[in-house]
Amino acid sequence: MIELKNYQRTAVHELKERVVRLLNFGGRRNKMVFKAPTGSGKTVMVSAMMDELQRELKESGECQYTRVAWVWIAPNKLHQQSYRSMRNFFSETRSLRPVMFDECEHLEGLRDGEVLFLNWESINKDNAVLIRDNEQNRTLYELLRRTRIENGIPVVVIIDEEHMFGGRNAVKSEKVLANINPDIELRVSATPITGGCDTVVVQRQEVVDEEMIKKGVQLNPDIKSDREQSDLTVNQRLLKRALQKRDELANQLKEYGINPLLLVQLPNDNSESLGREESTIADEVKQYLATPGIDITEDNGGLAVWLSKEKSPNLANIVHNDDATKVLLFKQAIALGWDCPRAAVLLIFRELKSMTFTTQTVGRILRMPQQHFYSDDSLNYGYVYTNLSADIISVVGDDMNYISSVYANRREGLTNIELRSVYMDRHEQRNRLGSGFKRELFATLKDKLKLQQLPLPLPDWGETDDKKDAGVDAVTADNRNKARKAGLHLDVARIFIEIPHDTQLTGVNGEVVVVKKARLARNASELDSLFTHFCRNHVGSYAKYDSTPVLRGALLDMIESYFGIFETEAIKVLLYYDNRTFVEDIITRALSRYGNSQKTKPAAEREYSTERFEIPTTRIYNSSVVVPCDEVYNHALLPYFEQRTASKPEREFARWIDRQTEWVDWWYKNGDEGKQHFAIPYTDSGGRKRCFYVDFIVRLKNGTLCLFDTKTPGSDEDSPEKNNALWEYCRDRNEEAPQLNTDGQPTRGYLKVTGGILVKNGENWYYPNGIIEDDNNTDGWSQLEITRI
Repeated sequence: MIELKNYQRTAVHELKERVVRLLNFGGRRNKMVFKAPTGSGKTVMVSAMMDELQRELKESGECQYTRVAWVWIAPNKLHQQSYRSMRNFFSETRSLRPVMFDECEHLEGLRDGEVLFLNWESINKDNAVLIRDNEQNRTLYELLRRTRIENGIPVVVIIDEEHMFGGRNAVKSEKVLANINPDIELRVSATPITGGCDTVVVQRQEVVDEEMIKKGVQLNPDIKSDREQSDLTVNQRLLKRALQKRDELANQLKEYGINPLLLVQLPNDNSESLGREESTIADEVKQYLATPGIDITEDNGGLAVWLSKEKSPNLANIVHNDDATKVLLFKQAIALGWDCPRAAVLLIFRELKSMTFTTQTVGRILRMPQQHFYSDDSLNYGYVYTNLSADIISVVGDDMNYISSVYANRREGLTNIELRSVYMDRHEQRNRLGSGFKRELFATLKDKLKLQQLPLPLPDWGETDDKKDAGVDAVTADNRNKARKAGLHLDVARIFIEIPHDTQLTGVNGEVVVVKKARLARNASELDSLFTHFCRNHVGSYAKYDSTPVLRGALLDMIESYFGIFETEAIKVLLYYDNRTFVEDIITRALSRYGNSQKTKPAAEREYSTERFEIPTTRIYNSSVVVPCDEVYNHALLPYFEQRTASKPEREFARWIDRQTEWVDWWYKNGDEGKQHFAIPYTDSGGRKRCFYVDFIVRLKNGTLCLFDTKTPGSDEDSPEKNNALWEYCRDRNEEAPQLNTDGQPTRGYLKVTGGILVKNGENWYYPNGIIEDDNNTDGWSQLEITRI
């Protein structure tokens, strides 16, 4: 039996109290969150809570139930790890019985105390075997129905690593959980995304105080700035230093029988398969490790690889403290639920624009290998090396697509509606830069600096040129002089990357200001790759794959033709930090000139597509741009999330309409783009076809539907056009003959509709209720009186 730490006992007690309270509260899908740092023992704490609760239900009399069944859902293969851990945990108490789906008695349902472990990927598809109808009626949903209905046993679902169920997976997650319809959902994660419900939190410092996890993380320790050009790439130099740190720790930990592990993570673009950049870095890492004097390879067991299509045989024992493997190369899959306390050093290759680490990944090196601190304090920290270049480093939560998402659900029993909606695809036709772009680029630079193009073929100035102006012709010297006066640096010796060094991180969410930086010089091969990446990101709206080589070639020819600077030296000029604004401006102007030269015929006018709108079952929001509003109760989806940038009229009307519960059945705040939201067609003041996404949809208890869009006078030059289009939409809709259902009643798609733009004057709201020419004066408008509509 595991002896719990102080913070673990406290968390178990709090979890147990909350579960009992929610069971007594009744109803379905009562949510609670358990937030605890990586390495704190979340599985142990949840297991201990289940064990104690299961035994106390029959003795305490505090809960209306004396029996409970449990379902544990986890992503990837984490459910197997939790299943094995729990079997060990309950081997003595035997109060609970962990089971897999095939071990269940399907004709009887789950028994009291059974814990069903499920892999998320096995139930998140409509045709998944565990939920698909079959002749034997052996499905997950039927199993749980029998548990609740026939056996009268409440079901508690534990959602392990719940942050993985958001983002792109939110809709699928919601559908599965709605079908399971448990009494309680206990959502567990170091970085949970669910808010607005009971939450039990274990603080990081509590776990540190019990010496379960390291005190913190040091970022790029002992990295020094380059004094001269190195033959090694930046990646190789960082790998070299990370290996040295691993070896230092190995000498210190040898007396404890621990062989520290260096983790090397490839750039993570949310795909387990390797792209071109990742493959290049993976090959570079393997080749460097195999060099004489280092000799760390898969063949000799020093290197292990954990990629989607490549897994080394020595992975089986890699988590053991005395395993011989020194380096593990991985991409994404290892970052979830992997427990290897001897992991001590982490080398992360980040994408060029990335400024973040994820909590889950950094957490891989935070566990203490023997769950106690050492007298040598350097062993009580984790070490991270990275090529990330930023002034501020963010440690962020981790989910499937690195976007923290929240979602709201349609209220149970809500009377839905149907509205005819429109959508206009904004995607422009994909095209590429052609040969004419080079001409426009040359002309742009020439006009900006008043340059002369060098004669072809170019003179041979030889390799002794000092890259100043000696030995070049008068045209080149004049061009270079004009460029320097415009602030363009042509004498660039090296291109550096500045990375943080000796910076402290804790591993929890937050931002750290970088004070110390080291400058590492790029070598020729790195500059070539960096320049291609720069060109790929500066082709504007043109197809990247086809247009990148066109821009790359044109820029190099431009520097050569006007300044007599070639290949790698030209790339240095183009990538030099102080030249970046100048170069980007030239590219932008040239792209504009090229685009204008291609407009030989007008583009085809875009057309509307007709869609059907109804209140969605689930709506996903980006948590970085919305805030939950607990004081709102009558929104069609709950909880209600409001845009951080919502206008004052929008916020005020939302609160006002939410209070009108005597007459309002529900109201809905519409989105502002995309075919999933409600829009009507209109023509703007410039004569262009547009989609008008109406702010608010309000259903009254008398069946009338109101469509309102809040404004302040003069805030939108298209207000009259939008109002008039909305008035005509309502008029045409009301003139349509209603379709009747089988009971002879109008279908939900044929309700009376009214609406318009809405302006607040004093304490009252007014709308035109007809055609207008402007919104500057509300004289003659109708006061919005919900009781009279």
